Amino acid sequence: MKPKEKGFYLYILKNKLAILLIIALLTGVGYKLSFTIAKGVLPNIFFPRIEVSIDNGHSPISQMLYGVTKPAEEALKTVQDVEKIVSSTSVGTTDINIYFNWNIDPYLAYQLVQARVADIKNSLSAGATVTIRQATPSIYPVSIYAIGSDNISRAKLTEKLYYELKPVMLGVEGVYDIQIKSPAWSEYKLVLDSKKVAQFHLNIDDIISQLKAQNSIDFLGLIDSKYTQYILSLNQKRTDANELMKLSIDLGNSKSIKLSQIAVMLESQNPIKQYSASSKYTNSVIFNLLRQPNANSIDVQNNFNVKVNELNAKFAKDGIHLEKYYDGTDFINSAVGSVIDAIALGSFIAVLIIFFFLRKFTLSLVALFIIPITFFITMIGMKLIGIDFNIFSLGGMVAALGGLIDQMLIVIENIERHYENGETKRDAILKGVKEIVPIMSVSTALSILIFIPLLLVSGIVGEFFKQLATVLVITYFVSQIIAIFLTPIIAFLALPKEQNKHEDFMKKYITLYTKFLRKSFKHSWISLPIILISLTTSAYLYLHTPSTFLPEWDEGNIVIDLVMPTDITLSQSNEEFKQIGEIISGVQEVEGWTMRIGTGLGGLFKPVNQGDFLVTLKANHKRNSFEIIDELRLKIQESVPNIIELGLSQVLEDRLGDIMGADAPIAVMLFGSNPDELIEEGYKLQKDLRNLEDVEEVNILTSYASPSINIKAKSIALSRYGIDENMIRTQIRSLYYGEVVASIANGEKLTNLRVLMSRPNIDPIEYLKKDLKIYSPVLKQRIPLKELAEIHYENKVSEVTHNNLSPVCILGIRFKGNDMSKVVSEIKTTLTNAKIPDNITTDISGFYKEQQKSFKEMSFVILLAVSIIFIGLLLHFSSLKIAFSILMALALTSTGVLLALYLTHSSLDIMAFMGILIVLSIVINNNVLIFDFYRMNTNNEKDEIEKQLNALAFRAKPILMTMISNALALLPIALAIGSGTQIIQNLAIAIMGGLLFAIIVNLYIIPLFFHFIGFKR
Repeated sequence: MKPKEKGFYLYILKNKLAILLIIALLTGVGYKLSFTIAKGVLPNIFFPRIEVSIDNGHSPISQMLYGVTKPAEEALKTVQDVEKIVSSTSVGTTDINIYFNWNIDPYLAYQLVQARVADIKNSLSAGATVTIRQATPSIYPVSIYAIGSDNISRAKLTEKLYYELKPVMLGVEGVYDIQIKSPAWSEYKLVLDSKKVAQFHLNIDDIISQLKAQNSIDFLGLIDSKYTQYILSLNQKRTDANELMKLSIDLGNSKSIKLSQIAVMLESQNPIKQYSASSKYTNSVIFNLLRQPNANSIDVQNNFNVKVNELNAKFAKDGIHLEKYYDGTDFINSAVGSVIDAIALGSFIAVLIIFFFLRKFTLSLVALFIIPITFFITMIGMKLIGIDFNIFSLGGMVAALGGLIDQMLIVIENIERHYENGETKRDAILKGVKEIVPIMSVSTALSILIFIPLLLVSGIVGEFFKQLATVLVITYFVSQIIAIFLTPIIAFLALPKEQNKHEDFMKKYITLYTKFLRKSFKHSWISLPIILISLTTSAYLYLHTPSTFLPEWDEGNIVIDLVMPTDITLSQSNEEFKQIGEIISGVQEVEGWTMRIGTGLGGLFKPVNQGDFLVTLKANHKRNSFEIIDELRLKIQESVPNIIELGLSQVLEDRLGDIMGADAPIAVMLFGSNPDELIEEGYKLQKDLRNLEDVEEVNILTSYASPSINIKAKSIALSRYGIDENMIRTQIRSLYYGEVVASIANGEKLTNLRVLMSRPNIDPIEYLKKDLKIYSPVLKQRIPLKELAEIHYENKVSEVTHNNLSPVCILGIRFKGNDMSKVVSEIKTTLTNAKIPDNITTDISGFYKEQQKSFKEMSFVILLAVSIIFIGLLLHFSSLKIAFSILMALALTSTGVLLALYLTHSSLDIMAFMGILIVLSIVINNNVLIFDFYRMNTNNEKDEIEKQLNALAFRAKPILMTMISNALALLPIALAIGSGTQIIQNLAIAIMGGLLFAIIVNLYIIPLFFHFIGFKR
């Protein structure tokens, strides 16, 4: 062997079996690991949001606002790294969402919030419950079930679920919690006869105190006797509610009566302010399956399905069934599966294109195998870093699809060139690899450098794109390693022993191309107007292409949010919702639905006039979700005209908005100091916005709660009658709500005992105003309430929403089509023309605000990436002319991207922006290789024109082959074959447009431009 043949690449050839085994081993490891990588539609990341929900029964809004919301949000706003705090206050509920800087450790954020809530918890009402939830992936349900029956009450179903089924379900691997929505609990009601209580001059406070004493278990001491220690306690707790009926009630003067003489014991259920139902059963309770943060949703769901089947078999005889109404893993499997199928189909298309150009079956077949090998080895990196399979990580693989073939083909093509020039196979391999790998390594490094500025993109978009870019970079790196180690071996095995005497069919076309280019060089000045026209076209298209935040996709599930009139009871809401449920069931494509009132898919608590449906469509529904949404909206509006607000969306859109704090695709915010005035102006503005042609929905997200009756005690109540506020509170509450005084133990099951006073069967408000009397301990008689207190009525009580402690009214807007910017422009015009008071300021938020921030950051990222590349080019080529020419090539590809979006009526969204960045990474690769061959001057040409033509002739076929194969490999995704591909469809369209236009840029416009600035005087 000649000395020049010695070296690294000869070592590879000598150890080809070992290298093949190493690559096979890595591929096998990657294949095995691929089954352990979790799947999801969105990346499995922790979001810097903590939700604090405080429930205090039916407390009035004013009590919640001043006693709960304001002190809580003021305390929480001072927590480290809090960027935004949003609160919502309604009857008995306060929801506070705290948004942190994305750089904070989510566990630290959770601990800081817990500590601050602990500080303020003692100031809250004793009965208030506080729930703190971290926005981990487990906060959203993997699936939604109903425990249903046609003959068992909701209270009994709740208890069956809570005491018997939930403990078993929590034992399934990966299950975090079983979240019961709107439970109903059995309850004992001790109803005191008002007339008899009055007859015996009894005070309700005394009766309640006596009953509470029957609920205690108190430690009294220890007794040691005969080598045994006994625990001494006073145990008044009952295991039978009827035992309490024997309780003696003191009448004074050493007289007493039994409780049974003045009261009756009833078995009932607790007062509820939430309700849930499903489409298949008379009675049902909805529950959510939540997974552990790092558990694989699909594995959890599969294991849970097995357990549910076991439980259904066990409880079938009791007429109880567990029915699954929503399974998020269905869309995960469909979305991820469709993208993987699109990658496989795209790979096959790319290989067909390669075969068309190479006309070599063996090499084309090898290219087909290189793709899965590269991807499986990439999966090792994904597993080590902690990236799961999702639309964005798979998008990175999609974007790298053409590039990884390109790496191998560049090396093979250069080896073949040497081989066809008469060198031996070994010499051709060694020279070809040694010559091209350093150049290819530089171009790959520059391609990777393009994605570094993505680290500057903030928020959820930055987190999603970092996963896409990370997978893309790993794939580029792996394909580079394979090109270095595996391609020489492939060439050694695939190239024939003797040179192929058949002429390359492309040679004559390349000859014609170089002749045409040689003539064009005489008029190279024409490149300037072409570039000017191209850049002008890009600017025009950028301004006139529809723009939005995210593309639309069909999940097969629909969320219907409803707000009914405020003067409505829970039972009336239920009747209205059932009517809507019948409308939903009447749609042919609907599989089933679950319903929630007083709660929702995302939030824990809502007023009784608000709720939602989650509608599941049949697997192979003919119409898409958007057509069904339009039908449902029309039918519901026509059949239930008293609906105040109606919103229809899909689960992931709803979830993304929840994560980002975006209330709607477009949200108009009204800021001021008076919540009542804000809501009033909100309803005026709603009418104007609904008249806009492109607006589909305008809903007031901050509205009115239930009407209220406020009682204010007079000073004479205490001074004249000895009746204080606590007495009034207890006696009135016992009539209209009751008070839990004890719990009856049945094993570990505790059933509350509620004491109520009977009242006449007349209008409850009239009874309150005219006939209700309060017992006076001083006079030993009952005094009419109207003498003791003032009674005020409020028909409209405003809910209160705060954004960073400032009152706000939010209007959520959904629009038609895919041009968010156009709709926002119309909204801004409407706001300008609206007569909004000077003390109210407006802002536009929602997805639109995130879009504006993302577009600005992505524009900066592209400019920074181009700047980095320009510096890299200067360092590599040490030529301003070459660096500037390649920079111009990068700029011109934007025309292809925007033209493709415009012609396909697609929108410029964040995925399309990412497509521009990926196009740059591929185009830079080809341009670097062209100019490196130009500098290498392999044919030792002295004439500069011939040097340039020679380099272009060498690279014309590889550019055509790689660009066309790269572009058409994305065709299945650009055509949105499958549900998951819709999310990254605009990414594929942008890349295809950019790459196909880059062929003209690389092989015609830039050569003319470089010739013009380099040789024309």
